[in-house]
This record gives sequence, structure tokens and C-alpha cells, in this order.
Amino acid sequence: MPCLSHIPVALVGNYPTPLEELRTLSKIINGPRIWVKRDDLTGVAMGGSKTRALGTLLGDALSEGADTVITCGPITSNHVRLTAACANRLGLDAILVLKHPDKQRPEEHEHQGNMLLNRVLGARIEYVATESLSDLEPAMQHIAATLVAQGKKPYVIPGGGYSPIGALGYLGLVGELARQSSQQGFNIDAIVCASGSGCIQSGLVLGNAFHRTAYPVIGITINRSADELAVRITRDVERAARLAGIELRVQPTDVCILDNYKGDGYAVPSKAGMAAIKLLAAEEGLLLDPCYTGKAMAGVMDLAKTRFIAGQNIVFIHTGGSPGIFSYSRHLSGPGQQ
Repeated sequence: MPCLSHIPVALVGNYPTPLEELRTLSKIINGPRIWVKRDDLTGVAMGGSKTRALGTLLGDALSEGADTVITCGPITSNHVRLTAACANRLGLDAILVLKHPDKQRPEEHEHQGNMLLNRVLGARIEYVATESLSDLEPAMQHIAATLVAQGKKPYVIPGGGYSPIGALGYLGLVGELARQSSQQGFNIDAIVCASGSGCIQSGLVLGNAFHRTAYPVIGITINRSADELAVRITRDVERAARLAGIELRVQPTDVCILDNYKGDGYAVPSKAGMAAIKLLAAEEGLLLDPCYTGKAMAGVMDLAKTRFIAGQNIVFIHTGGSPGIFSYSRHLSGPGQQ
């Protein structure tokens, strides 16, 4: 098995996260057993799977002598919140470059959810008035150049942690699943996760090669088309494999992505996703979020009912995002679906 001793990892997050069976949900859908990998319990600032990617990204930052990390995303971003929290834990300054269409008009999420936590964490926030997330990358580079001129040592983390180094952070997740499923006496027939930037799905695909497992990985996209995301993941997997010393070739057609559950797009609640949130809360005491895990769980339930997945054990990766619930109170507080 390849060795990753040459990859520095920052000590953030508590692992392994639990693997739990959702027995009531499995009965309700009258389908295969549904398990949930609780990466919402990684232990930093209300948790989330992005903590894993930040372990390798911030390990790289520290190895380069960085004193400041810069990252970007929308104001609802879980990655941004966790970057600020992990930076605090490691004694690094954090600058968050956020997409804001109109800096003069606070949005629904401005003082709730992840944005509230960003402020509590004390991160420096820089808004970019734009409709496109791609405009945030040059803004980060400009801030980094300014810091360098001031004698600082910034480290830029792409939005969502999407990078080969970030993907390496998820190798441990696959190893945990292999050990935990063996201990609990079942074989994993499929792993399902919400896929936004594509970083976690890249890491899971690479993790299969690294740990010599063969779990089918199904990504449920919450923003991009399946074709676009497959190209991103293919590129990321091959680059990360080279860093890990793994011989791996992946084609876009090898990457399983479903884009029929994203509704009207990123951060826009879907009817099925909100119903899944309410069902899981009422029947399992498990909190999901409207942006990522609610939509992905709606997909899991549909796939299980329609027998799209062959087998008896489906593992759902709870990627976190629970703070986002508070930004959607008007959708969730009523007695019925709005």
C-alpha cells in the first residue's frame, strides 16, 4: 500500500467519526439498510467533512511557513466557516473572500448560520460584489500579493478546498469506513455523498485505490451539471494520485454523478430536500441542511426506493452544514412544506 508519510497533516478534527445505522428510515422506505457516516461530528466549529481536507491543506500551509490563510466561497459556505475555525486552532490568521451581489443590502443569510459563525470566529471578511464565484479567485490572489508586500506569508486555499492536496484529506475516511463496516459485520454496497466542488468525491474515489477497496461512490450534485463535475473530479483524482504515489487513470465516464436532485441550484431549497430534513429530524433525530445534505438524502431515499443501488447497505456521508438550518427558518418553521 502506498505511504503518505511525505504529506504533512495538521492536527484538526476528531476521528474516526461514528458510523450509525438509520434503522427507522430503512423501515420507512422498505428498502436496503441506510447507514450514516457522521462527518458532521468532526469536532471543530459545529463540524463538517471539510475538516478532513483542511487537515492536509493546512498541513501544507504550515510546512511552507504560512502565517495567514485565504479562502473563498458564498456566504453560506461550510468550507469557509471551517477554514476560519481550523486556522484559529493552529494560530493562523484567516481571510474569507465572500461572494456578495450587493454589499449595501444584507441578505437573508448575512447574520445567521455560517455567516454568524464566521463573525464569532473573528475572521477578516472581504466581500466581492459579483454574481460569479469564479471572480473570487483573482480577488484572493490580489489580497495575497498585498500581504506578501507587507512581509506576510499567505497561503491561498481554493473555494471548497477543491485541490489535489485537499482530496488527500479524505483517504482516512475510506479507511475508517472499511474498518467500521467490518467491525459491524456488513459489506458496503455503495457510498453516497453530496457533491459541490467535487473535492470529497475525488477523495473517496482516490481512497478506494489507496485502501484497495472497491466501494461504488455516487455523488449527488447540488449545483453543477453531472458532466461538468465529472471532468473536475477526474482531473482532481489524477493529480492527487500523483501526489500520493498511486498509479491511477480515471475517465469522466467512470465517475458516477446524479444531477436530478439539485432543484433550482445552490442554496435554493428543494421540496424533496426540505421533506427529507423534516423526516430525518422527526424519525431519527438527525439534522440535515437545505443546501447539501437535505438534497443528497432525498436522493438516497429515492435511489433506495427505486432500487437504483444494487445491494443491502448504503452509506450516506453526512458532510455537515447544520448551521445552515438557521438561515432557512421560513422554510422549516411551518407545520407543512412551504
